[in-house]
Amino acid sequence: MRFLVISKGTSPIPIEMVSGAMDATLAWNNRYIMAKKFEQVWGFAGIPAGGGVINVESADELDQIMSEFPLAPFSHTEIYPLVDAKNAFERAKKAAAQEMAMAPKR
Repeated sequence: MRFLVISKGTSPIPIEMVSGAMDATLAWNNRYIMAKKFEQVWGFAGIPAGGGVINVESADELDQIMSEFPLAPFSHTEIYPLVDAKNAFERAKKAAAQEMAMAPKR
């Protein structure tokens, strides 16, 4: 299961915690990159935010990984499940055809 994870800072990290929080976040990123769970990880230029694509076996595994996110207390995180675009378009096309078939004839 692949997910897009986007995290944006919502409150400043206390200055005495910044270095430790950054080190912990880098270690967290590296741990899951090495475990081949993070397919991509990036930061957003000029804002306290970042994201990535995570590939996990289950929602429970995703929850476990995200529960360890060191910047969680200072962030708003959004998670979106990812699907293959071609398959999504085919499903949408099929759904539209079904709706048209059920629509009243004029």
